[in-house]
Amino acid sequence: MTSCVVEAPAMSNTSVSVVEVEGSLDINNVEQFELVLMKLFREKRFKIVLNLGKLNYISSAGIGVIMSTIKDVRKNRGDIKIANVTQDVYKVFEMLELPGIFHVLKTEQDAINSF
Repeated sequence: MTSCVVEAPAMSNTSVSVVEVEGSLDINNVEQFELVLMKLFREKRFKIVLNLGKLNYISSAGIGVIMSTIKDVRKNRGDIKIANVTQDVYKVFEMLELPGIFHVLKTEQDAINSF
């Protein structure tokens, strides 16, 4: 059984939303992740940081959600930045050549500051 915890802490004093993802993100739980991103989109929060520091696995389903969301976010002059990527998850990103599509930054604060 895989699990994934997705949190988007309230950030009332900034235009940047931080989504913290932990555990495994795969077909069994990607819907929760997608719902969080869709909620931010509906709220017109188009500057998003995905903090993946506690994510130990991501499947193509999770990557697919990020890919589909980033297109819509960028159409609205926003972006998705990725921070704190673990080594195992970064290897998957590299194999798929995602660092050329996403901005991958070392820390959450670096990602926030990059907007």
